[in-house]
Amino acid sequence: MVRGVSVDVEAVKAAYEDVRDDESETVYALLTYQENNTKIGVLKTGGDYSQVVEVLGDESTEEPGSGMRAYIYLRVTTGDEMSKRSKFVLLTWCGQAVPVLKKAKMSLEKTEVKKIIEAFSVEVQTSDLEDMSLEKILETVRKSGELTTALAKLNSLLHLHYNLQQPRLQEDTFMI
Repeated sequence: MVRGVSVDVEAVKAAYEDVRDDESETVYALLTYQENNTKIGVLKTGGDYSQVVEVLGDESTEEPGSGMRAYIYLRVTTGDEMSKRSKFVLLTWCGQAVPVLKKAKMSLEKTEVKKIIEAFSVEVQTSDLEDMSLEKILETVRKSGELTTALAKLNSLLHLHYNLQQPRLQEDTFMI
């Protein structure tokens, strides 16, 4: 636990597992600071990500002038008709009106959240509502997948090159 802020472990873990469950309609878990900013808990979960953007865009949900801080765990589907798969994204939202000290503490507090939310392909941190659009997130996930594929291909080429450079014994050579 980070000094002064705890995580509602049971509720966050249950929401995390619900989002990861392919049989569940739940595609997001919205975690916010609650109880006078002393606890990170689940504000809501659901199947319509646009609800998250609505909440983040409504700065009146927090104390006036303080801005909102939140973590969102999101399941998105990528691929084509032949090969669909779920990818998971961890989004960190820090409203533009959040004081500097609270922004700085978020990195430590996020560490506690990541002890529960361990599996994700992409992590995005932003204070720009445009970055939170589903289209932008899907683009980021797609680019991440393309980069992973390109790195895998490069690794294979390097491995092949390395193997070709190694001296080999002829099969009919015996060592004594």
